[in-house]
Amino acid sequence: MLSNKVSEIMATDLVSASASSTVHEVIEQMVARDVGRIIIIRDDLPVGIFTERHVLKHVANDKLDPQRTSVDKVMTSPFRAVAQDTRIVDALGEMIKGKIRHLQVLGTRDNIIGIVSMRRILEIAVELGHDLGETQTIGNIITPAPLSMDESESVWAAVELMNRRAAGAVVVTSALKPVGLFTERDVLNRVVAKQLDGTKTLLKQVMSSPLIAMPVTALVGQVLGEMYRRDIRNMPIIGASDQLAGLVSMPDVLQYARAFDIDEEVRRTWKEIRNFYDSQDNYTPG
Repeated sequence: MLSNKVSEIMATDLVSASASSTVHEVIEQMVARDVGRIIIIRDDLPVGIFTERHVLKHVANDKLDPQRTSVDKVMTSPFRAVAQDTRIVDALGEMIKGKIRHLQVLGTRDNIIGIVSMRRILEIAVELGHDLGETQTIGNIITPAPLSMDESESVWAAVELMNRRAAGAVVVTSALKPVGLFTERDVLNRVVAKQLDGTKTLLKQVMSSPLIAMPVTALVGQVLGEMYRRDIRNMPIIGASDQLAGLVSMPDVLQYARAFDIDEEVRRTWKEIRNFYDSQDNYTPG
């Protein structure tokens, strides 16, 4: 399956907005459609993409006025795209190298015909992983010293930390024990969309809670399946005495999923991706 083309798994229901729209208008549309990215159009042609990461970087820390700033001032342009006949495993490699979660898919006339997401590839990995032997535990691949903050800290402080470390999530703690998660999606839906003051709003007021977490003894495949079932991109890992042991992101579990070892061609390509991934000491998913 991973040798198949991205055109077979891409989403074709694309959410778009005009390049003349304000950032506020685009954010409203993202919240209403419950999406984490939106394609920006000018003269009926796609010219960029605006995502939750842009909200975190430009809006949540009050660097701009979303009601007065047009989205084309902060969107990513040109956007990343792959041809419709690109293999799924190669598209995933592009995502890891570019630290992104979405790729536009180009048709034969270089027009955008769809979008492929890391979330969709996770779904495939879960499907392929059924009935495959898995011996790798999540404790072997967790990111050490994950970002964490006390629930009494402000949203603004969390946003600054996430931007500084290019992270998509912060584990929220109480008395040093994990109690919740604060993510880019929380920034979009629970802070910016509601126009809360990040300097006065505390993490405990907007974090995702109760905490969804897995033990360090869980198998990689189990964590992968749980992340897909609950539709989450970051999974806190709990060790002894209910202490935070680490945090795994979607690329982490996809990298080590047993489901990828299905044929020699995919295995060779995946080895190249893993070698690149392992060489990036400061990689954090975008």
